[in-house]
Amino acid sequence: MKEKYILMNQNTEVLKFEFDKDLNVITNIEEIYNIEYAPLNIKNIDDEKRVIELNNWFNERGIPVYRDNVKEIIEIFGVNSIKELTSRDYALSLSDQYWFKPEKDSNLQWENINYFDKDYNSFSFADATYGSGAGTTLKQTSNEHSDRTPNNTANGQLKKVWIKQNNENYLYKGAGTIHNFEPINEVLASKICEILEVPYVEYSIEIIHSKRQDNLVSVCKCIIDKNEEIIPAHSILTEEKGKITKTIEDYYTYLQILKKHNVPDAEEYLQKMFLLDYIMLNEDRHLNNFGIIRDVQTLEWKRICPIFDTGRSMNTNVTTSYWDFKEGEVKCFTKELIPSRKLEKILKKDITDSQIKKLKELADFYRSMLVEYKNYTKLSDEEINKLYEGYKKRIECLEEKA
Repeated sequence: MKEKYILMNQNTEVLKFEFDKDLNVITNIEEIYNIEYAPLNIKNIDDEKRVIELNNWFNERGIPVYRDNVKEIIEIFGVNSIKELTSRDYALSLSDQYWFKPEKDSNLQWENINYFDKDYNSFSFADATYGSGAGTTLKQTSNEHSDRTPNNTANGQLKKVWIKQNNENYLYKGAGTIHNFEPINEVLASKICEILEVPYVEYSIEIIHSKRQDNLVSVCKCIIDKNEEIIPAHSILTEEKGKITKTIEDYYTYLQILKKHNVPDAEEYLQKMFLLDYIMLNEDRHLNNFGIIRDVQTLEWKRICPIFDTGRSMNTNVTTSYWDFKEGEVKCFTKELIPSRKLEKILKKDITDSQIKKLKELADFYRSMLVEYKNYTKLSDEEINKLYEGYKKRIECLEEKA
């Protein structure tokens, strides 16, 4: 069955398209109204490729089929596939203000449905994600009892669930690597960012209880407000698609695009983000977890997106016998891992003696967290000590470079 929708950005009509509800595929773009308000990668694509790119954008918006809890989500929400879930509730998200407006429902307004203003509950989704009973242990303040939820578009590999608490949206994100201490790394990254004086998302740690297990999760507030969107780096680079090399050299292309759009302090904050990745040996700084914040009404590129998603660091997905804190590997505009020393090529930001001193002092804080939550990560005392010494080694590497 095919139906017609209008892609909206808040209340701005972007384009009209035909959607096959059986296949969950956009089959045709029928009319373009305001393409400048479209997702940036769709705006920048050639007309003949726009349907393909719109489908790619739609698919990336949803929960990936390889997430651990996909089967449970499909069963609880009664859908035939995880892709079907993406288009539910108008494909709304808490990362932007785009939504699918049915052409037949012309009076529908963004103000009446968006999840920044409107209530929702996540009991069913939490149960599907973290196990039966998890939903009742979360501090949800919602009185909403429908199945409407922004979690249909909570993309990414790791288990996660949006919770509404006192009119604020919080993301509860789990672990999914060999050693499962990503939430601890998120808190450490927050502390490092504070020392480096760079915008960052503040994380805390909580335990989600279910009938079968306890889940260590990181918790953070939603990054944007209702008049903003996150534009990821991969979309930004579409402005210079002919120059992309998928190497560390793309840093300079990316920086020039940000400067062209007058993003404040772009170079300083990018330098500090990669300085953080250098310290923590971040293996997962891919082109979807950094970018900029854009005003959806004025289309102004307002600021660098605060640093988030640094959990897959400090060798958390590496077998213990291969832990390497002297050289280590990172990602930087690359699909493959590269030696951390290659980041030194682009790192030009000075770091003060005072900052080095504060970074060294974080070692004991990091160890204390690893000890406190070791029953959830299953790290041994020996492994915790290796991580403690490994963090100190990374600061030594930074000090030598400085």
